[in-house]
Amino acid sequence: MADIIYIRENDQAVPVPIISPKVQRLRELFRGRFAYEEAERLINHHQGDLQATVNFVLTADLPTIRNISRSDDEGWQIVRNNRAWRELAQQGQLTHEERQYACGPCDNVWWRKVPARKRVSKCKRCNVRYDAIPRHREWGWAEFACNNINCGHVFRGFGQMENTWSPCFRCRTPCLPVKIFPRKKRSDIERTQRRARDDHSCFSHNCFRRATGPQLGGICVHPKSLRRGERAVFPSHSHNSTGSTIDTFLTQDDLFSRMSDFGPDVSDIDEDDGDDSN
Repeated sequence: MADIIYIRENDQAVPVPIISPKVQRLRELFRGRFAYEEAERLINHHQGDLQATVNFVLTADLPTIRNISRSDDEGWQIVRNNRAWRELAQQGQLTHEERQYACGPCDNVWWRKVPARKRVSKCKRCNVRYDAIPRHREWGWAEFACNNINCGHVFRGFGQMENTWSPCFRCRTPCLPVKIFPRKKRSDIERTQRRARDDHSCFSHNCFRRATGPQLGGICVHPKSLRRGERAVFPSHSHNSTGSTIDTFLTQDDLFSRMSDFGPDVSDIDEDDGDDSN
């Protein structure tokens, strides 16, 4: 059982459990198949040695594990029987993804590294928890690939998956993004190497530098084209917890550290074609 401390809230003492990082880690490595108390018993049995506990669960006979953990559920065997998960557990590794989130009411957009099995993040402005934006609806700094068989040029710029049509910088063929990158600042070297002709342009009706041609796609997602209150182009759905998964153990501060090099404002970033040789 987790230790309890008390904090004062609204002039009342409120109990708050102290969660052990090692117990958290063991539960994540075994995909939440152990209850907290069961994982704690296993860790304590090995004097707090997490790696020894992992090796024990992966190799010991089932009756011994059941006896120590006092578990009636053997769902953790799925990790033992899955080669990839077993190797990750032995290496003490967790699978994570960097995903995009957007809070509509706060008009707040962010990227967060989250466990692949629970893609949930909390808006720091309103504390509402959200599901990740589907990959085919992500937007931001994008990579485009020209599908003209006589060109095939690859370039980068602002866009949204399945929405933004930008003209190829070489042959002017309309192109859709093939992937979206988490927003990051480019180095000063990249800034000096970009060419003026590679400024953003797309066929969306609201583009601040609209390309000549028919209107294609929805709205332009370049920061210069989006007005205040429009940054959350595709708002995330609020997370409906079913209780089928354990809490996301990485804290928001831990994950936010991955964004330390992200620029607070990218409105002055133009396009680049990924070709620094010219």
